[in-house]
Formats: sequence, C-alpha cells, structure tokens
Amino acid sequence: MNIFAYANGFEIFGLTIYFYAFCILGGALVALFLSNYRAHKDGYPWDMFNSIFLVALPSGIIGARLWYVIAEWERFADNFADIFAFRDGGLAIQGGVICGALAGILYVYFRRKDMDVLRCADFAVPTILVAQAIGRWGNFFNQEVYGNIVDMSSWWLPSFIQSNMVVNGAYHVPLFFLEGIVNLGGYFVITRFIPFVFGKHYCYGDQTFAYFAYYGLVRLVLEPLRDAKYQMGMIQADSLRAVGMAIAFIVVGIVLIIVNHIVRFYLKQKKAGDLKKNG
Repeated sequence: MNIFAYANGFEIFGLTIYFYAFCILGGALVALFLSNYRAHKDGYPWDMFNSIFLVALPSGIIGARLWYVIAEWERFADNFADIFAFRDGGLAIQGGVICGALAGILYVYFRRKDMDVLRCADFAVPTILVAQAIGRWGNFFNQEVYGNIVDMSSWWLPSFIQSNMVVNGAYHVPLFFLEGIVNLGGYFVITRFIPFVFGKHYCYGDQTFAYFAYYGLVRLVLEPLRDAKYQMGMIQADSLRAVGMAIAFIVVGIVLIIVNHIVRFYLKQKKAGDLKKNG
C-alpha cells in the first residue's frame, strides 16, 4: 500500500504530525539555517537570524493564510471556523513572502540598529526559494496545487509521486516537483550569479529584489501548467489575472534593483563630494 496516497501524517508519542505542517516548518528551518550560515560566512554570529525568524515565520504564515482566505472568501464566509483549519492546507506563498519579509525587515530596522537592512535581507530572502521547494511537498501530500491532466508515463517519476498525482481518476502535472526544482536552481542563480554579474557594482538589496523578479518569472512560466483553480493562489482566478500578477512581481523586482542602484550611486557621489568639500 502506498502510504503517501492515504496518510496525511504520522504520530510521535500520540501526537499527530501532519505532512503539510511538517514540510512547511521543515522548509522554514532549512531557510533559517542557510540564512545564519550565509551571515556567519560574512562575519556575523551564527544565531543572527534566530530572533528575526520568530517574528517573520508567524507573520508569513498569517499573511499566506489571509491571502488564501481573501481569494476564496465565498468558501469561508459561511464557515468562519475553517479559516483556522491550517492543517487542511490553504497557504498562498505570495502573501507569506510579502508579510514575512516585511515583518523581518521592520524588525531589523526598528530593533536591530546594528544591522544593515538590505544586507540582512540578502542573506535571508533568497533562502525562501529553498523553503518553498521543501514546502511544496506539503501540497503533494494534500493533493493540491497540481497541474493540468497529463500522461504520466512520459515523466519518469517514482511510482509514489505518480500515484498521488491521480486526482478524480486522472493524472495531473506534478507541479510541486517542477516548482521545487526551479526554486532550488533559483537559489543558486541569485546567490551566485547575481553578485558575479554585477561585480564591483553589486549593491546590498540586489539579491532580495532579484528574488521577486525570479519568482515572478517562475510563476509566469508555470501558470499555463496549473489547474485553473490554483492559479497564483487565487482560487477560480482567470489566467489573465494570474499572468498579470506574475508580471507585476517581475516588474517590481527589476524596478527595485534599478532604484537601488540609482540611490546607492547618488549616495556614493554625495559622500565623495562631501569629502572633497571638507578636504
């Protein structure tokens, strides 16, 4: 028997651990480790992001749930208690990223004056892609956010993945798997390729803003493969709105990179002018 197709979790000392929650939390903890590791390599203490994590994680979960609930309000309007049924799934990544990142940035800005906000963001934000790649397995176990009907015989995937991609008697694109791969690839692209491309012109914040542009591109490419009711986390959203939102992520990311460089250049020139004037 394939336990992945029938079980929603497992028990430890009588406590039920749901696969969905396990994947979400597991992804978040891996992201925390990577953030601390990257910061430590740059001279910061190993526990640099621990306190930020305690603020960003719950904020991200709340934001992800709110995004989902707002998108599917007709379902929750008459079943208010279902809003808090997190174990059944229903977290929209976009809301989670926006609220989690914003909460973390505000915490650093107001509570950690010793840290550069954008520098810290560059350590942490790209690791969200790794968290998303792991968290997507929660969608797999819950049989949600799958793609359109497809012939699975050509995918060369393990049988346990294929069997759990059977929904209403038909195979569907294992979108969680595809997105997981491109997200992991994106992490290395952003953390390695972006600094290399910009070289001496690299600015703190470039990796953070590149995340939004990259993830928008990922969703723009994958949206056509998604089942219509799961496009961009908006239940029953039309394709045009989903594509528009993906493009918005791309545009915002690119614009922020440009603005970031303009501001940094201006500040650099101003500082040089002040030094020349005072010298």
